[in-house]
Amino acid sequence: MGREPSHRRRPYPAILSRRVTSILALILFLVVGASVFKDQLGSGPFDPSSLYHLHSKHGPDFWDWETTTRFPRVQSTLLDEDQLCDAFPSYLLSRIQVVLKIGASEPADRVDAQIASVTRCIPNLIIVSDRESHIKGHRVHDILASLPLSFRANTSDFDAYEALQRGDDRLVGGPQGWRLDRFKFLPMVERAHEINPTADWFVFLESDTYVVWDNMFRFLDQFDPQVPHYMGSPSPGRQLSEKEISYFAYGGSGFVLSTAAVQKLVFREIGPHGEYIQPPLSQQYEELIKADCCGDSILGWALHEKGVPVSGYWPMFNPHPLHGIPFDDAYWCQPVISMHKTMFSDMMGLMRWENQRDRTRPLLYADLLEYLKLGTVDHMADWDNGDWGGWQEPPESPAHGSFDACRAACHDNALCLSFTYDSSGHCVFVRTMRLGAKKKLGDSTVRLSSGWDLEKIQTWRASHQCEKAMWVKPSTKRIF
Repeated sequence: MGREPSHRRRPYPAILSRRVTSILALILFLVVGASVFKDQLGSGPFDPSSLYHLHSKHGPDFWDWETTTRFPRVQSTLLDEDQLCDAFPSYLLSRIQVVLKIGASEPADRVDAQIASVTRCIPNLIIVSDRESHIKGHRVHDILASLPLSFRANTSDFDAYEALQRGDDRLVGGPQGWRLDRFKFLPMVERAHEINPTADWFVFLESDTYVVWDNMFRFLDQFDPQVPHYMGSPSPGRQLSEKEISYFAYGGSGFVLSTAAVQKLVFREIGPHGEYIQPPLSQQYEELIKADCCGDSILGWALHEKGVPVSGYWPMFNPHPLHGIPFDDAYWCQPVISMHKTMFSDMMGLMRWENQRDRTRPLLYADLLEYLKLGTVDHMADWDNGDWGGWQEPPESPAHGSFDACRAACHDNALCLSFTYDSSGHCVFVRTMRLGAKKKLGDSTVRLSSGWDLEKIQTWRASHQCEKAMWVKPSTKRIF
């Protein structure tokens, strides 16, 4: 469940921004970004490249590892339902423990889609939640049951938990389940280590996280699990000083902890007679858990205090959903490890497509255009591809006159690769190759239509061939 970033169009003129995933992150974004946006607006047209924070002042920002797949070649391109896991390298699961965090109030179809696809081939999958149950042969661990009663003092958040135990799921809406979710992160790590203390790596997912296992295994092959590693997509966390902040790995994109990192996190001092003189991890951070909004932020701070800072591997760990990826230099030759908020239908579709592709090289973002068939259709009605990373020409621009005018203006603008036009008379340019999604009409009379400049997309792709996979180096300066 975790924090769910969404990307929405502001009132026109549109300068689009991400709904940051915590109050601290929002403040940081506004403070740091205000001068950028002010300069852009004051001096001329908005520069869409300022949406990305890329820094590579000291040589290449990536490794060009020669990695090897752990998957055998699939002989048939027509895989039956019971053959989807035949090629999965299950032997790796003796050292890689996968943990799926869900909520009992989540839509069942979302959890079912996850277990039928991404975690389908993980027989030793650990599922943690806020209610004990069984799903598809897996035990679901209620990891909140072990928290002491003190956690329920001075907070109403556990009212939802009690309702779930009674089976009153209808009384627990999205906001209540979201607030309860922050209590799960620390006990989730504790429980995973308790169940499988010999694992080298712990991979944590949410129900709408898609993982490219081939790339995940290639990636982990490059690191020593006896070194503390905390890896994921970095998000701004708590303030360290006037000019410095901490970072944490965003939960929706999935994150990885090495066994050395987990051991440092759950370590408790022992007294002279063998007794623990420190409380369990969750109780050490009880007041922080109650005060913070987000469990991934809490976990990141606990790891920071234990001496394990996050290693940021965005964009390989990706907060965007598949249909929302803004393909360009930032999302092109980099291997895809994870994506967030993937559509249920795409989870199974991607799994089948992955099994049929040649895994000689890692799956790169550039390869995903083939699955999406992006660049083959030039327009879609009732469609929105401009709700993230778009910008507008001045109000007097003829681009706002009609869909055809918007398309022509995009074609004449060197930065515009795709666009969205709404019937109230607004044209939004997008500098990336982004699929977007169907726009439900609802009660609104305004209709959106999207288009793609196929000529420029073809030219861009031809001039950006990937000679090698760019495995990005860790950074919290390069951030979503």
